[in-house]
Amino acid sequence: MPWWDRNNLRLIQTNLRAADAALDRRRLIDTLRELSANVLLLNTGGLVAFYPTALEYHYRSPTLGGGDLTGDMVKLCNDNGIRYIARFDFSKIHESVYAEHPEWAYRSIGGNSVNYNGMVHACINSEYQRKYSLAILDEVTSRYPIDGVFFNMFGYTTRDYSNNYHGICQCGNCKALFAQRYGRTLPVEENPDDPVFQMYLQFKEETIHEVLDAVHTLIKGKSRELAISTYTDYKVDIIKKESNTEIHRPYPVWEYSASENNQSVEGSWNDKLISNVCINAIGIDYRFQGVPSVQVSRRLYQGLASGSGLDFCIIGVFADYPDRKNLPVVKKVFQFHRENEAYFGNFEAVPDIVLVKPGPHADETQIQEYLGLFKILKEDHLQFKVVEQPVFSLAHTEGARLILCADCTVTQPLLDVLEEAAKTKALMWSGTAWLKNPERRFLNLFSIAEYIGSINSRWAYLQNSPAALFPHLTETDWTMLDGPFIPVKPAAGCSAALEKLSGGRFGPPEMCGGNVPTGEYGLIINNEKKTMFYTFQPGCLYKRYGYDEHRYLISDAVRQNMLIPSLSTNAPPYIEIFLNKYLNDENHKAPPGIYNIQLINLSGFNGSAFHPCAPIHTIEISIKWDEQNSPEEITSLIGKKKLPFYFDGSLLHFTLPALDEYEALVLV
Repeated sequence: MPWWDRNNLRLIQTNLRAADAALDRRRLIDTLRELSANVLLLNTGGLVAFYPTALEYHYRSPTLGGGDLTGDMVKLCNDNGIRYIARFDFSKIHESVYAEHPEWAYRSIGGNSVNYNGMVHACINSEYQRKYSLAILDEVTSRYPIDGVFFNMFGYTTRDYSNNYHGICQCGNCKALFAQRYGRTLPVEENPDDPVFQMYLQFKEETIHEVLDAVHTLIKGKSRELAISTYTDYKVDIIKKESNTEIHRPYPVWEYSASENNQSVEGSWNDKLISNVCINAIGIDYRFQGVPSVQVSRRLYQGLASGSGLDFCIIGVFADYPDRKNLPVVKKVFQFHRENEAYFGNFEAVPDIVLVKPGPHADETQIQEYLGLFKILKEDHLQFKVVEQPVFSLAHTEGARLILCADCTVTQPLLDVLEEAAKTKALMWSGTAWLKNPERRFLNLFSIAEYIGSINSRWAYLQNSPAALFPHLTETDWTMLDGPFIPVKPAAGCSAALEKLSGGRFGPPEMCGGNVPTGEYGLIINNEKKTMFYTFQPGCLYKRYGYDEHRYLISDAVRQNMLIPSLSTNAPPYIEIFLNKYLNDENHKAPPGIYNIQLINLSGFNGSAFHPCAPIHTIEISIKWDEQNSPEEITSLIGKKKLPFYFDGSLLHFTLPALDEYEALVLV
């Protein structure tokens, strides 16, 4: 069994500067031990070599001298039971290398290279990334007993670190290869409606896979025990994602960053790990100030609760890092994981719902619809797993009762799965991206008899009826509607809900009114087939505005299909709850229990600031018990106390007396 399959990573990543090659090796290893880390991810080669490379065009750190940082740290890690993953970045070359090999560079729309602080953007189709990078990998893996390789900024890079966009690469390598394979000239604009750009997207995927094929052949040819990690799922063992902050992004901050990153991998692949790195910095251009400690804590706990290990990153070295406030938090969570390691990494979500994440190449409105639905399900404590659309299969639906497609792109593979799943599962679809490919199979699946193009629904409303479908909206008759709306007519035998009211007069106040029924509906329901189809984007609206009405338009309808959900609670919406079932497989010892329930208190977050949470008391939880054996005890891993419980028919009930920041309960 490969070492990473234990899924117990407590990874520290120090992104070194070129001048850090002379760092205090002993001090770094002592810090790792103090933090309970068991994996170090450290700069090794690519942009800068931190070892005495023999390769002519591998730029060495100017402070390396006669030393060997890689060799020293690999030995220290091995001596202290810490795995070493070598970090490489082949996206750029030093300007001195560029002077010798200008053909290795990326070229902008204007044909220019991009030099950022002495590092020149390299093209993935150049000899450097296709051949010379393999020589660097071969040199490192031949010299040092490392445990894995990680590639930063893998693939096509069109922006520099100041976020300046330079366009689709126009280098000679890309031009020739694209013309050879597709017989066309490279596009100069990223236009999704351009068929040549669609060819280019396929070209990018092909070429990235070709480089990863070569990397995989080389690395696994050295040892099957060498892990491969980067930000894609193809030919890798550990998928890297980031919970990062960028102060220039629009607010509010996405409070479920680590949960979504982890769940989208955990739910999609059984043969890959997720290592979601908690980036300490508040932004790329402010790397030396850390985010709030509360935010770091929540990101790390969300990783544990979602089924992964831990991953934390700083820039530079700990010895002179100017913001140390978050290290006690990292130490606390890493130590908790080390002391309770047997209870983590060997479970999976208990999903009532499969949330299908749109892709590939989903646009921003599709992503916002997905994130809004994710947020709705979280706040209503509905248990779900996420599956990426490109890998979605019938096997992913096992155990779930409802499939919720978040503004997905209509494809034949998706329809194949949905048609088969519809025989035993309820289906829900929200969003408007389907209009780009209104397949007849799709229309039949969701009982759409007729449709017209998308219209702008600004100033319109939806009538919250029938009332029985939306019990939380009995005191609210109308819900505001904004954004795209596709008028459809349901097939015979189906019912319609959420009738649209036309946009009326909104001023002056004395003249307000004129909102009249249009005969157009926001929801089509086929009770026989158990399908629900939303003709607008309720998730996107909830993500943008946060109104309860949009939330209940989804969650009330979902609960109609749940009957008795797997987990019920009186916890407020800002308590994130995970219900997981332990696995008994070849990668682990006998499971330490039947289920675990983890709770994270997200109170104290106001959209921008992260304040300490307010303790919550008397949280009642009920679990739908489908197991043959009753639990013998429910134990808190935080308080080390046992909780009383009782059964009422098929429901197991217990009360958590208090929740501070985080809790993990094990049902044995």
